Amino acid sequence: MRLTVCRLADLPAHQGYLVEVAGEAIALFRVGDEVHAVENGCPHRGGPLAFGDLRGGTVFCPLHAWGFDVRTGRCDEFPEASLRTFAVHVEGDEVQIEL
Repeated sequence: MRLTVCRLADLPAHQGYLVEVAGEAIALFRVGDEVHAVENGCPHRGGPLAFGDLRGGTVFCPLHAWGFDVRTGRCDEFPEASLRTFAVHVEGDEVQIEL
């Protein structure tokens, strides 16, 4: 099921954007022409990744700087701590997440 969560114009470049879908906090990231979605809470201490530092395709947790690839959810330092990702579709100006 696809749900529209925001407009493409709402997504800032080089920053995260927080949405809540079905009670779950999801962080959106615009990297170039692509939009990616991951669970918002860092598995280490629950840091809000939507407010982390985005460098290239990696977001760094604002609490302890764990880095996660926003495309794959992978944490290079601790692969067992990787994030859940969500498929994203852009239809015109609508950003949709697949649940």
